[in-house]
Amino acid sequence: MTGAESLAEGLGSGLTLGPGANESVVSPVRTVPRLKVLFFSEPFVYPPDTGGKIRTSQMLRRLRDIFDITLVSHVHPVRDARHVGQMRPLCNEFHPVFRSTVPKYSLLFYLKVLMRSLSRYPVIVVNDYSRRTVNTLRELLTRQRYDLLVCDFLQPTINLWRLQRPPTLLFQHNVESKILERHYRTASNPLLRLFWRLQWRKLVRYEQLACGRLDGVVAVSDVDKRTLERDLGARNVFSIPTGVDTAFFRPVAEPPEDGRLVFMGAMDWLPNEDGILFFADEVLPHLRTMWPGVQLTVVGRNPSRHLRARLQPHPEIEVVGRVEDVRPYVARGAVFVIPLRIGGGTRIKAFEAMAMGKAVVSTRIGVEGLPVRDGETAVLADDPRQFAAATARLLTDTAERERIERNARAYVVDHASWETAASAFADICVRVARG
Repeated sequence: MTGAESLAEGLGSGLTLGPGANESVVSPVRTVPRLKVLFFSEPFVYPPDTGGKIRTSQMLRRLRDIFDITLVSHVHPVRDARHVGQMRPLCNEFHPVFRSTVPKYSLLFYLKVLMRSLSRYPVIVVNDYSRRTVNTLRELLTRQRYDLLVCDFLQPTINLWRLQRPPTLLFQHNVESKILERHYRTASNPLLRLFWRLQWRKLVRYEQLACGRLDGVVAVSDVDKRTLERDLGARNVFSIPTGVDTAFFRPVAEPPEDGRLVFMGAMDWLPNEDGILFFADEVLPHLRTMWPGVQLTVVGRNPSRHLRARLQPHPEIEVVGRVEDVRPYVARGAVFVIPLRIGGGTRIKAFEAMAMGKAVVSTRIGVEGLPVRDGETAVLADDPRQFAAATARLLTDTAERERIERNARAYVVDHASWETAASAFADICVRVARG
């Protein structure tokens, strides 16, 4: 029996988790009923190296002290198994569903995309279907009475439709169809453009279906809430603020490197890859003429071979991949850049950089949904030449850069706590559970 098989056997009936010895207890802002919640998170939240994983793990960490949380999540039998013991602070009971995935950008990955593109459902939804997951959820729902089911992200809702469910809440980290629409509108290759258009239209229909069938939807910004209501006809939509751990992400005493820019984000998420290629191809040529010797450090997991190959003509761009601690890399940067053209939800990386007292230059999509003020807490520019000019100005004008850094740090300290976001989420859970 392999180590993964032993772990699967040991956890197959669920792992009941008591309070940890060193666990910090976060008191809710106000008393709420102690609901019994079944929380289905398709992505395993450890390590929390994407915006969605960060947000979900921060919510669970605080909701566990308010509700009785049973967590179901897909777990890769090799990559994720070593993190299972870290679930104690996030839930009372954990049920892993062991599931291997095809590596992104492999031949088998593209073959599966091709085959699944023939489905009436979008590829990203079909990818998340698992018969083992359906059986696990059905067994739990049959064995216990839950006040509420929370589904984390839109895509795994495909596992819910044949289940007898309690009131069900969808946690929407993005308006997913908006992301595919932006892929379609920015694609230059005709075949890719056709693919993205077909997938976008399928996802619009599916997102409308899911939002209509479920009892409530949580959006991560007022912008997403309005989009879900206006464009998809969603009802019973709520929004929560974005938070940041300002004790962990804080300014350092060491000065940054002159001319050093930094970007962080999961590089196996296509909008991040597109943003870096946009910066390299369209922003960097202008920026070189304004600040010769400028350098960009890209921090984030799983950069593709395609990205590395495309960046070979740009020695100014250093791709470091996944790191254990992003803070030293962010600290080295004089300016934090977010050159995104595609995206949805909110970019937690923007608040993390601001919490470290970094001046952010971003496209409007890069900080969409976040209450940043152009010229006060960040600088916004969509045109490549304007983006380069804004970046060069902050590299040159130290006083202006430090003013924005102070404003940015002050804003997130005063307005962006995970406790506030979790309290809002808890209130929504109670409201939906009560019907």
